[in-house]
Amino acid sequence: MKNHIGKLFGLTTAVAALSSSAQIVTMTALSSFGASGWDAPGSITDLTAGSTERGLAYADGDLFLVSRNGGNSVQVLNPTTGSDIGSLNVTGISGGAFAVNAAAAGGNGVLYVGNLTTSATTAFTVYEYSNPLNFSAAPTVAYSGNPLGGGTRLGDDLAATGSGASTELAAGYGSGSSGYELINPSAASATAISFTGSPPNAGDFRLGITFTDSSHVLGTQGSSLYRYSSFSGSTGTLLASPAIPDPAGATADRLLAYTVLDGVPLLAVQSTGDSHVSLYNATDPTAPVWIASLNNTTGTLAANGNATGELAWGGVTINGDGSVSEDLYAMSTGQGIQAFDITVTPEPATFSLLAIGLGAVVCRKKFSR
Repeated sequence: MKNHIGKLFGLTTAVAALSSSAQIVTMTALSSFGASGWDAPGSITDLTAGSTERGLAYADGDLFLVSRNGGNSVQVLNPTTGSDIGSLNVTGISGGAFAVNAAAAGGNGVLYVGNLTTSATTAFTVYEYSNPLNFSAAPTVAYSGNPLGGGTRLGDDLAATGSGASTELAAGYGSGSSGYELINPSAASATAISFTGSPPNAGDFRLGITFTDSSHVLGTQGSSLYRYSSFSGSTGTLLASPAIPDPAGATADRLLAYTVLDGVPLLAVQSTGDSHVSLYNATDPTAPVWIASLNNTTGTLAANGNATGELAWGGVTINGDGSVSEDLYAMSTGQGIQAFDITVTPEPATFSLLAIGLGAVVCRKKFSR
């Protein structure tokens, strides 16, 4: 019996390996969200056609929109419908060119909201809302300090990886440095990641930034390219600057967000021009493979002159047919929030091979008696 169990384990491992390279990835509008997958400007509180909304994050089961419309606010949105369900306490938030700007979520559901500083002598501050989120509780300061490494603009973007004491945040410098700043919220400390030579050029991680793991960061400020980098200590290494092969047109692809869904590394990229969102297989970040592009918006959009905004991966659902889905939210400043359903499904042949393999094991067991 022990021998048959070993053979069955070997077979299922082979099928799993096959399924990882034989999975179908689909991208559809999350139709329950807003109007056909789009919260248009003006449809909910503090979502405008202006330049006051630049941060978006998903944490602890809710979607959070950072706004400066009429004052600093962090609006709480229903991730399924896109409706406004309240706001967080912003007591104690102040300072910087903008007191609130970008947002990110740790793996344990902690929400981080950063300010924007445009001066080497004005602190970059990151505020923390602990999990479980209490709408009425004021945030604490996770980190505050002047930009490091010669940077003079910091906070246009924000990304997070890890959870608890292992949480890392990254924000790209807009000027004065070609790198990015890493923040350790647990230690309230920061490290400037710098590069030798160019590219990357000053500001190349400013408008879009995302981790692929705890030592690799993607960043961009446009030109249809992103910078793929690694870091160790304070030293950054540029690994690649691939062109993005987007048939929908990539002249303004700037906003980035990375996830691994059912074993498939996926990169979402949003254009701050016409607002379309593209999805890539990022198994090899040096050569991303285009999967699909969608745009849920309609009519004439306000111009996103600052090329700002943020993407956020949301909740994961295991479906009854064996597929796995994750929501994706995309907010280009002044152009509203779009929502998509991204689903990874094993190809039918994978299930057939598994059934054949299981049958073979059963037959082998029967005739070996």
